[in-house]
Amino acid sequence: MTSRTNESDLPPGWQREGESLVWTRSYGPWVVRAHCPSGAPFTGPSKLTIHLGVGGSVEEIEQGMAAALETDGIPAGLLRQLPFAEIKAQARAVLAQETGNELGEPWPVPTRCRTVLDYAFLVAELVRMRATGTTAPQQELADRLGIGKATMSERIKRATVIGLWDGKQLTGKAKELLAEWQSEREEQ
Repeated sequence: MTSRTNESDLPPGWQREGESLVWTRSYGPWVVRAHCPSGAPFTGPSKLTIHLGVGGSVEEIEQGMAAALETDGIPAGLLRQLPFAEIKAQARAVLAQETGNELGEPWPVPTRCRTVLDYAFLVAELVRMRATGTTAPQQELADRLGIGKATMSERIKRATVIGLWDGKQLTGKAKELLAEWQSEREEQ
């Protein structure tokens, strides 16, 4: 599994803040930040902040304040300008790169989960599917494996019990298992 993306590898306007990818853009005097936790079960932002970002020279501060006063607070039109599809697509691409699936290659999830590695494949595949924009990954994976949704839910619960999934993201144990498997696969 690839390690976390370096700051320099992130698309323009993106940065790391702890476990989150953060997109930042200025719109006039307003600064918009979309926070996308890398371990969330979805790839879009879970938090959006908009704040007055006036600074610089005295002239720039005066111009920024004048623009902010004209709008009497955050303008509704600003929200319509936000490129949510672009934010989600870029976050998805970074997450796919970080999980070692730059090409979106599916994990080899077996029809029946018998080993801890099988459960790691299962939850890693769900994360990968979410990162590629699948709207109902559990149902799609259940359909692909030929199992029912209840069986899929039980497998996810089992992955949680054995310490591979914390309900939001892969655990360190799961990442280690997958990294070992990938390493062995590359040696062959």
